[in-house]
Amino acid sequence: MLADQLYELHIAAGKDQEYLERWPGDTDLLGVLDFAQEYARALKGDSFQKAAVLRMQLAQWLRLAADPFQLAAIDDARTGPQPLTWETIALSLGYLSRSGNPNPGSAKNLRDRLYVAVNGEPGDRRQPQVAHLIDRREAERRRAELRFIEAGEARYAEVDAVARALLDRYEAGEVLADPEDDGFWWEELAGAVVDRQGPADRARLAVYVRAVVRQTYAFSKRTNQEPASTDMSRELLERAAAISGLGATPARE
Repeated sequence: MLADQLYELHIAAGKDQEYLERWPGDTDLLGVLDFAQEYARALKGDSFQKAAVLRMQLAQWLRLAADPFQLAAIDDARTGPQPLTWETIALSLGYLSRSGNPNPGSAKNLRDRLYVAVNGEPGDRRQPQVAHLIDRREAERRRAELRFIEAGEARYAEVDAVARALLDRYEAGEVLADPEDDGFWWEELAGAVVDRQGPADRARLAVYVRAVVRQTYAFSKRTNQEPASTDMSRELLERAAAISGLGATPARE
């Protein structure tokens, strides 16, 4: 959602700006952060400040999200066919003493901190800095979930209408479909339209809309076919792409 909000700020600032063609896509979060920093000055006034806050939040999320990967890498290095010593790991990470020698204790402490931060519970207080990381991760998770739900609630009526229209056009055969695909995302979308138990379920509806649109455009691009067979269905796909964060065309793929 942070990436979507950044893209929307840049779109609002100038839809005809050529630099927008370089948008990396909402799944490449590191690329989004790099893009948003490079073109930060393309935004003015409140948009500039809002984008700066979104960049801060995205950078923080990426740091926290990287913890499980670094923990797994350290464990693999320690347990692989040729296990590395803590001294070697410390050297690889740049953990050196004042005399320039590897500091294995620092490497071990990093592994311990990562393990508790990734697998610990908020009540785990073995190390104050670890407890802080756990609390921060949980708080960020709650904030992200709340932002996701609030955004979904704000546009639910529009997304619901588009989702139903998409399903109608798909069932009518007007939307391009890969004959070898099992229709998984279309089934998920149909289920989400019918089964909406609460705010989180309503928010996820946009996720399924995004998935079917992304899949349709990707197959269209691979096969050099039109994504829809009628003007109405093509316009509907573009509208669905816009409200689900993909932009108005498959060019962002």
